[in-house]
Amino acid sequence: MTRLKKSRKATGFIDDTGPSRRERLADPESYESRRRKSQETRKKHKSLYEKHREAEQAASDQDESESGPQTRLAKKIRRLNQSRSENPQD
Repeated sequence: MTRLKKSRKATGFIDDTGPSRRERLADPESYESRRRKSQETRKKHKSLYEKHREAEQAASDQDESESGPQTRLAKKIRRLNQSRSENPQD
């Protein structure tokens, strides 16, 4: 075969008689619309950073709910006191 036959430059080679992508997405039973819907409803896995951040937020919310809202300095002092009580050096 020559290179011209392999390139298939003949007109009408691509059959473009089917519905457009917009029409396929508009049809609720089409493959593409079902696929897109399942991708949107698929459970999203959280990264380790997001899991860690949520755990910290839950812990801070729990701390605030026990004794009310606090400042950063008060939290720092409580954290230091707690670490000293867990690990007495004397």
